[in-house]
Amino acid sequence: MVTGGNAGLGFQSTMELAQAGCRVIIGCRSNKKGLLAKERLQHLVPNADIENLPLDLTDFSSVRQFAYTVLEQYDRLDILLNNAGVVNLSELQHTEQGHEMHFATNHLGHFLLTGCLLPLVRKTVGARVVTVSSGGYKFGEMRFDDLDWKIRPYHRIKSYGDSKLANMLFFRQLHKLFELNGINAQSLAAHPGLTASERQQTQGIGGLLSKWLACPIESGVQPLLRACCDPNCNSGDFIGPRFGIRGRPVKEQLKVTAMDQEVADKLWDYSSHVTEMVYSFGDVD
Repeated sequence: MVTGGNAGLGFQSTMELAQAGCRVIIGCRSNKKGLLAKERLQHLVPNADIENLPLDLTDFSSVRQFAYTVLEQYDRLDILLNNAGVVNLSELQHTEQGHEMHFATNHLGHFLLTGCLLPLVRKTVGARVVTVSSGGYKFGEMRFDDLDWKIRPYHRIKSYGDSKLANMLFFRQLHKLFELNGINAQSLAAHPGLTASERQQTQGIGGLLSKWLACPIESGVQPLLRACCDPNCNSGDFIGPRFGIRGRPVKEQLKVTAMDQEVADKLWDYSSHVTEMVYSFGDVD
């Protein structure tokens, strides 16, 4: 399964997984764009087995409906690639539930989705949950007094960084919970470096530099695919380009902020509260 599989890194990931013989479910906010992506994928990969389902990560009811449909139709989930996201929104935006848009899309929606699909993940021996983060997590901090930027002056890079740090704390906490509860599943994270995807383009001088330095999507997607498929990668690994913004996919060391257990626990509790999702590690049918 690939969230945001209709464009950019998500589309490329879906195509390469389909080429490897995987059946792929893509979750897309726009059903029209999802159907167009499915049509294009089946043209590029003859006999590709693709299903498109509507998924709006900013709408918790949409996330639950998406997960319910998947749980009803499928009996296994080998890979959950939490890829969909928004980047550097120029103006402060909030979801209908009042959450800042970066944080809601990039973290809360995926926290809820993963929790909803956990029974299917647990039924699948060796399943992998791969969370797509970014080097931008280094600029993030968990300001629990103002995660939704209703007090602070809005800063798009810091806001994005907060959501990416949340991704890192989430993936690592999920890894620990799998381990603690004896679950035969893996939680990994990956980042593409600086990639020439529509989503990563910014304005001004920074935008011009990013376009000049960015690697092709075909290269940027490799850390994601390695995290999804490489048997030499293990739960808890973080995969990124060798040189930070580009290069072959390698295992990276986590920064101290991504390993703060007290912050990770607090973020998990907060996320569970606002999404009303309690992860269950008990018996599954």
